[in-house]
Amino acid sequence: MPRTPLLRAIPFCLFLLWGLLWWRNGPLLDALGIAADSDAAYWWRLGLETLLWIAGASLFNQFLRFVVYDRVVARALGGPVPEVLKALTAVLVYLLVATAIVGIVYDQSVTAFLAALGASGVVLGFALRSLIADVFTGLAINLDRSFLIGDWVKVNEGVSGIVIGQITEIGWRCTTLQTEEKTNVIIPNGLLGLERLVNITNPPGPTRFERTVTVDFSVPPPRVKRVLLAALRELEDVPGFVMEPEPVVLVGGTSTRGVEYRLRYWILPWGPISPTTAEDRVYSAVLKHLFTSGIGLAYPKRDVYTAEMPPRQFDGHHHQDLVELLRKVDLFRPLSEEDRNDIAGDLERIHLATGDTLVRQGTRGKSLFILIEGLLDVFVEAEHGEERVGRIHPGECFGEMSLLTGERRSATIRPAVESVVYEVHKKAIRGLMERRPALAEILANLLAERQLGTELALHHEAGDEGRDPVDGFARQLVARMREFLDLRLHVPKDDED
Repeated sequence: MPRTPLLRAIPFCLFLLWGLLWWRNGPLLDALGIAADSDAAYWWRLGLETLLWIAGASLFNQFLRFVVYDRVVARALGGPVPEVLKALTAVLVYLLVATAIVGIVYDQSVTAFLAALGASGVVLGFALRSLIADVFTGLAINLDRSFLIGDWVKVNEGVSGIVIGQITEIGWRCTTLQTEEKTNVIIPNGLLGLERLVNITNPPGPTRFERTVTVDFSVPPPRVKRVLLAALRELEDVPGFVMEPEPVVLVGGTSTRGVEYRLRYWILPWGPISPTTAEDRVYSAVLKHLFTSGIGLAYPKRDVYTAEMPPRQFDGHHHQDLVELLRKVDLFRPLSEEDRNDIAGDLERIHLATGDTLVRQGTRGKSLFILIEGLLDVFVEAEHGEERVGRIHPGECFGEMSLLTGERRSATIRPAVESVVYEVHKKAIRGLMERRPALAEILANLLAERQLGTELALHHEAGDEGRDPVDGFARQLVARMREFLDLRLHVPKDDED
């Protein structure tokens, strides 16, 4: 059972009452055979009075600690009172009691006692100057209230590097931080007074963080900034990330490897996301967008070419780059290399600025789009105007039903940031299907599985019975595709005979 403040105070109260009774009545002296006017009785009374003063001081300190500080002051401050204040108060009380014992109990000169105490303090102060610096720095920290217990801070700990942790205790000599790894870091208060300390959670609100990535010189900076900004904007729906102030991408400098880009974003640290987790989400999004865009991070290299230098990065203007782009899209992955080469020759590059409208809900379409750089928002008409219902990320295609069947656009698409898309027209797909009629069945089956969703996919994995809905929908799509694309019905040779 833990000791409560009341249990701590009871022994001192009993000792105080016992001392008062035996000091006044003196039956113990009679029982011990000590004369009331002897030297032994004199020193007995002095020792008992000294113990009574010390017991009273201890009882008073217990009252200050558990009643005044832990209840009244803590309620007024809205948090626990640092241990350094409690310890300094206790030291002052004991010093006052020691002075009272010298002057009252032993009837000695208080001035001489204080002078001796001062001389001893000078000697001890010189010997313990670093310890005293820690104590007074801790006192200044508590008076300034620049950081409190529970705050997350970043401390530059000299040669040890930067430490980030939550303050769990402010002691009379040291402050204890608990890091994200749940390890305790004990830092002397004197060091906190000398080093730079950043309070991350106070005042509350968004905090700005920056991370750096390096990209090869061959990639134009506007293109890289567009791709990286889209990666940051993708995190808008992740709890803890804030878009006000807006994230930005800046050119931070150059190095021997390439151009350094500074990613600046804002989060609510530990409310609910930690900076480490936020950094993971940022770099994951950045790597995904760079990969989809065909841009690689810079690396140390030394190349010697005796011929024309080959392209290092995807730029979207070479035919082979477009073939590689189609290879990454699910819809075109089943095609042969020859088919992808044919479609790549008819791709149209579209550059979108923020605020442009790529497609509008309800209009007829004869093409599909592939997002290669940027981020697109999907809007549908609602009762009170347009409502954003989704987001299209790099590497995704959309509008395939309009391209293959002529369906009306089911949503309005606008860029969230500056974006680049490639458009595949009806003419390219029609010519390809005329040369390869079986391609209609391949694309129809792929679209059927995508349209019918996860449930049918699970049935498909479970057994052949799950193929019925997919095959039925695929046959309908084939018929609609041939009708829309004006394709002649392909009849097998067996049926012709």
